[in-house]
Amino acid sequence: MNTLIMIIFMMNAFIDRGRELAFLEKRFQSGRAELVVVYGRRRVGKTFLLRRFLAGKRGVYFVVTKLGDILRELSEAIGEQLGVHPPLLRSYRELFKYVAEQCRESRLVLVIDEFQRLAEHDPAFLMELQAAWDEFLRDTKVFLVLSGSSVGVVERTALSSSSPIFGRRTGQLKVKPFAFSCAKEFTPRWSCEDKVRAYAVFGGTPAYLSLLDGSKSLLENIVSLVLEPGGPLREEPYFLLAAETREPLKYMAILEAMASGATTLGEIASKSGLSSSELPRYMRVLEAMLDIVERSYPLLEEGRRGRARYRIKDNFLRFWFRFVRPNLYLLELGEVERVASRIAEQLDEYVSTVFEDVALEHFSRAVPALRVGRWWRGDVEIDGVAIDEKSKVAYFMEAKWSKNPLDKRVLRELERKAEAFEWKIGERREVYFLYSRSGFTFEAEENVQLINLEELCAQPCT
Repeated sequence: MNTLIMIIFMMNAFIDRGRELAFLEKRFQSGRAELVVVYGRRRVGKTFLLRRFLAGKRGVYFVVTKLGDILRELSEAIGEQLGVHPPLLRSYRELFKYVAEQCRESRLVLVIDEFQRLAEHDPAFLMELQAAWDEFLRDTKVFLVLSGSSVGVVERTALSSSSPIFGRRTGQLKVKPFAFSCAKEFTPRWSCEDKVRAYAVFGGTPAYLSLLDGSKSLLENIVSLVLEPGGPLREEPYFLLAAETREPLKYMAILEAMASGATTLGEIASKSGLSSSELPRYMRVLEAMLDIVERSYPLLEEGRRGRARYRIKDNFLRFWFRFVRPNLYLLELGEVERVASRIAEQLDEYVSTVFEDVALEHFSRAVPALRVGRWWRGDVEIDGVAIDEKSKVAYFMEAKWSKNPLDKRVLRELERKAEAFEWKIGERREVYFLYSRSGFTFEAEENVQLINLEELCAQPCT
C-alpha cells in the first residue's frame, strides 16, 4: 500500500467525508444491483473512503497495480477476503458469473480500484461487464464499485456515451480535495492565520494534510515534509506527473510557468519554452485528464474567446512550483535553511491569492445566488461577483490578506470597480462583502458585510 495512504490509516482522527459516505450507504441500502463509479485525482482519499465504506460489510477490495494475470489475482483476493475457494477463473464472464452466484441472496460489495488501467489495457473488460450486467448481474444484489484516479480516462471509459457501460451505471461520485472549511480541521491547535497559510501550502488533499504535525510550526512542517532530503513531499509533483504522463519534464515546465504568474496560453508558452502550437495538447491533459489545471472565464462571459485564464487548481502543486522547483539546486547543495528563509519572507504574499479562494468559498455560501465567480476586464479585477436574477441583486466581494485593518478606502474602491460590471446597471441593488485578515477600522452598514478571519475559521466542515 502507498506510504501516504498508510499514514492516513494510522491517523487517530480523520476528517470524515460525510456526504460521500452517505451517498454510498444510500445506494447500498437500495437492495438492488448497483454499479457505481467513484473517481478523483490521486491523493484525495478515495481508497480510505472506500475502505471505510466496506467496514463491516461482506465485500472484496481489489486494486489493479500491474497488468499481469488479473483474473488469477482477483480470484485470490476473493478467496482471501471472503474465506471461500473460488474456481479457476479463465474469463471475465466466468468472474462475473461467480460474483453473481455469491450475491443472489445477500449483498456483496466488489471494489475494483484503478480499474481504468484494466479498461485501457483490455477493452474486453468493460464489454464483458456490459454483457454480464444486461444478462444476469442486474438481477442480483451485487454492489460493484469501479474506482479510478485518472480523471479524464475514467470519464471517457466509464462515464461518456461511448462507454460500453453507458446506461448501466446507477451512480457516480467524484471525490474532490477538501475546501478550506474542512482542511482547517486537520490543524485544530494552530491559529486561524496559520490554518489559512497551511491550506495555501498543502491544499485540500487529505494525504498531504494528514502528514502535518500540529506540535510543530508551519515552517517546521514545510522543512521536514517538503524541503529536507527524504521528505515525503519533496518530489511529489514529479512522481505524480511521471506516473501519469510520458513527458513529465514538459508538464513541469508548464506548471512552473503558471506558478510564476502566467495565466494565458501566450504567457504560458513564452515562459515554459513550448511553442504556441504544441502547448494546447499538454494543457488538455493537465486540465481534462489530470484535473490539476483549471480554465476560468469572467462571470457571464463563459466560453468567450480570448477571455480564458488558466491556473493550477491544487495549492500544494502551486506552492511547490513557486518555491521548491526554482530552488532545487540549492536544496541539492544542502541549503535547506536558506530556502526556508526565502519561503518565510515571501509566504504571506503567496497566501494573499489563496485567501481570495477561502473568502470566495464563504461568499458562495453566504449569498442567495446561483451564479457566482470572479470577474475581470482590462485592469479591473473583482475577487468575487454573484448575481440574483430574480431579485436583481448583484453581490461584490473583496478579500485582503493585510497585516493592517481595512479602512473605507477598500470599500470605495470595490464600489468603483463594480461600476465596470454592466449586468443590470442602474436597476440592480448592490451588496458588498469585505474579507479581512486583520479586521476593519469601520462598522458594517446597510448592504455592506464585513467578515473577519475568525468568522471564516468558524465555518463548519460540510
